[in-house]
Amino acid sequence: MARIVESTIDIHAPARDVWNVLLAFSTFPEWSRFILAAEGHPALGERLALSMNDGGGVMTFKPVVVACEPQREFGWRGTVGASFLFSGEHRFILEERADGITRFVHRESFSGWLVPLFWKTLNTRTRAAFAAFNIALKERVEALNKAEAHSS
Repeated sequence: MARIVESTIDIHAPARDVWNVLLAFSTFPEWSRFILAAEGHPALGERLALSMNDGGGVMTFKPVVVACEPQREFGWRGTVGASFLFSGEHRFILEERADGITRFVHRESFSGWLVPLFWKTLNTRTRAAFAAFNIALKERVEALNKAEAHSS
């Protein structure tokens, strides 16, 4: 049985702008305290190299991209040991509204035998890290849009 951690936020920008910041991996160290570094090609089947910190220390792993629909959804699947022990499917979903605001959904579905042992931590520390990432993403996108509007 999978367990899900999810956090959402509304970003005052079109999905295109959120997508561009989200996939600009090289800029993550400038604004994200959760995803510290990301390398690789964001395309289906490609392997990424990620360094992440959910508040419990830095984890480095190499998940495979399982979703890449421009301006709508990006996601990867990673495992710890064998997939039946612990795996996570991480998704970023962008839902653009008619008013130009994008609802950003940050979700991970955890599965495997070890999930019940780690659920308390996942449900607290990981949930908080997702929320902090969402706020940082919102601030980054909205600041870039404001700067672009002033330079036009």
